[in-house]
Amino acid sequence: MADQAQRRPRWEITDVLARTDLAALLDQLAEPATYTIRGRRWHCPMSDHDDQHASVTLHTDHRGHERWRCWSGDNTHRGDAIDLVTSTQHVNRAEAIDWLAHRAGMIPDQALPPITRKPRPAATRIVPLDPVVVRYAQGCERILWTSAGAPVRDWLHARGFSDDLLRANHVGADPGRTMMHRQRGLPYGASTAATFPALTPDGEIAYVQARYLQPVGSDKYDNPAGSLGSNPRVAWSRSIRPAQGGALIVCEGIPDALTAAHAGFRSVGILGSQVPDARVAERLAGQADAGRHQLVAIVDADPAGRRWGEHLAGLLGTRDHTLTVVEPPGDGLDLNSWALRDPDWAATAIPLLVRAAGDGAARRTPSRPDIGLGAG
Repeated sequence: MADQAQRRPRWEITDVLARTDLAALLDQLAEPATYTIRGRRWHCPMSDHDDQHASVTLHTDHRGHERWRCWSGDNTHRGDAIDLVTSTQHVNRAEAIDWLAHRAGMIPDQALPPITRKPRPAATRIVPLDPVVVRYAQGCERILWTSAGAPVRDWLHARGFSDDLLRANHVGADPGRTMMHRQRGLPYGASTAATFPALTPDGEIAYVQARYLQPVGSDKYDNPAGSLGSNPRVAWSRSIRPAQGGALIVCEGIPDALTAAHAGFRSVGILGSQVPDARVAERLAGQADAGRHQLVAIVDADPAGRRWGEHLAGLLGTRDHTLTVVEPPGDGLDLNSWALRDPDWAATAIPLLVRAAGDGAARRTPSRPDIGLGAG
């Protein structure tokens, strides 16, 4: 075995990765999704994860390296091509590099054609919102209050949203592309969807997301193309009740933010499946300073939600802001499902928020209100 290890060729990892198409490798080692609305997805390749919905996406990081991640698994279900091979072929890292080199046709001591370098991702460019996106959101809002919008109204009412709240936040109904013509780049309209505009603090439409009532696979949301406007990542909600206390509730998405607004809280939804970034933290900190608000995140009661809250708390901590994290009292619950299960959820949460504002605890769980789990 020692002689075999000594004879193992030494490969430049950067060359091996540069000659590996991660999408093609995922096609080989994971089960590709049969259909997605925007972008490719795969079922998780980890043997201990029964990923019934395609939860794996691929992205290129700031160094130009292709990486994959499963959004419904734990934090180890991610990495580069080498990590994918070690996990699926049950080999060590050196053996995985050999495996990839052989797959790429690399032969020791023989020259190969020059590598076609993959372009580095361009710096993020903020694209102003195209007026066509606002017109789409306004058109969908009008449709919501017609007979064509009845299925979406019923869906929204079943989630506890009143008509007054829906009107205040310009929520709408997209009946699908077979019933409503749309410009290229707007949400595709594969089927009936509720539309949730992302509002500015002043209530202006800054973006919009379409949420399919019957999504295909894990693609619940559809967004406008980037050429029609950048995702602002934050969506402010408008309450129809007097504001409760000094808390600003931060939620994972617009529906949860609307749930908080329905109870009278100032609230904001963070858009996108990726973790919050510095831009999100800056905007939250600025709004908290302007309104003298205590920042409180109500996260999903699952490992991904906890990591989301911890990451945001760290970003805000570097900006001298404490984030209190509250978790619904039940595995897998988000704020909206908590409110549907317990209509008095706000009465349970308010004492925790008041106490958190005084002691700065980072996490509170309503089912165990006397347990503080440390500072963020």
